[in-house]
Amino acid sequence: MATRLYIASDFHAAEKAWRKFLNAISMNVYKADVALLAGDLTGKAIVPIIRRNGRYEAELFGVHRSARGEQELAALERDIADVGYYSFITTGEEAERLASDEAARDDLLHRLMNERVEAWLGLATERLGEGSTPLYLIPGNDDEFVIDPILDEPGHAPINAEGKVLDIPGDLQLLASGWSNYTPWQTPREESEDELYARLDRLAQQVREPRRAVFMIHVPPHDSGLDTAPILNENLRPTVSAGDVLRGPVGSTAVRRIVEDYQPLLTIHGHIHESGGERKIGKTLCINPGSEANHGILRGYLVDISKKGIDLVQRVEG
Repeated sequence: MATRLYIASDFHAAEKAWRKFLNAISMNVYKADVALLAGDLTGKAIVPIIRRNGRYEAELFGVHRSARGEQELAALERDIADVGYYSFITTGEEAERLASDEAARDDLLHRLMNERVEAWLGLATERLGEGSTPLYLIPGNDDEFVIDPILDEPGHAPINAEGKVLDIPGDLQLLASGWSNYTPWQTPREESEDELYARLDRLAQQVREPRRAVFMIHVPPHDSGLDTAPILNENLRPTVSAGDVLRGPVGSTAVRRIVEDYQPLLTIHGHIHESGGERKIGKTLCINPGSEANHGILRGYLVDISKKGIDLVQRVEG
C-alpha cells in the first residue's frame, strides 16, 4: 500500500493559504498520510492601520482603505493578513516615528512574526490533534531565527524537522534543511555553497537508505528547471533585453551535488515561487510546488510512494 505525501511551500505569512493548507490536511481532502511544508513561513512587510477620528485607515497595494467599527476593522486586518503582511493599530505620529527608526521597526516586525507563527502553530494543533496526519515543516532562508524557539515548543502538532533526519510513515526517512546558498537579499539562513554542502552531507550520512528517503531542502538544485528566476542587475532589479526579462538558474550547486551524490528517491524544494514543477536528476525526482500564497492560492503536490518506489505524482491547487 502506498504512502501519500501532501507537499507545499513558501506561505510567507499568508493567512488564507495557511488555513487552506490546514483544512486540506484536517479534512483529509487528499487522503494524505504525511504533510510536508518546505520553508518560508514568515513575511517582511508591515501595514500600519492609523486610528483617526473614529475611523481606521491604511494603504494596501497603493489603495486607501478605511474602516469604521470592529467588524470593518476585522475585515481590513484579515485582508492584510491574507496577502502575507502584518498590521498593527497605531497613531499617525507613531507610524511616522517608526518609519524613521529601523531598530524599532525590526523589533515590531519580530514581535508580529512571532505572534503569527504562534497563532499558526496553535491553530494547527487544534485542527490536527492526535492521530491526525503528521505535519513536518522547516523554516526557510527568509525566516528570522527569532521564530525557532516557537517552532521547537513542545505540545505543537507540527514537527520542526529543521536540521534533522526523521523516520516518517511508509518506512521512509525525511532529511530536512531550510538553508540556502547566498542570495542578493542577504537573508538570515544562507551560506556559501561549500558550507551548505557540508551541512547537507552531514545529514545525508545519517540516512539509512537514500532510495527510501525524502530530502526536503528549501532551495532547489542549480539549473534543474525548478530554480529559474529573473536575473537581477546591481540595483537588484530584473535585467531586461529587447523588452523581455532575462531569466536564469539561481538554485544551489551544493544541493545539486547532494542529489547527484546520494540519489534520494524524492527531493522537495521551494524558494523560487514562479518555478514550480518536477524534474529528474539521475534517479531522483525533484519537486517544487511553487507558490501563489500571497494571492490566496494554495499550490501543492501529491506523491504516492510504495515499496516499489513512486507510484503517483499529481499537482494540486486550490
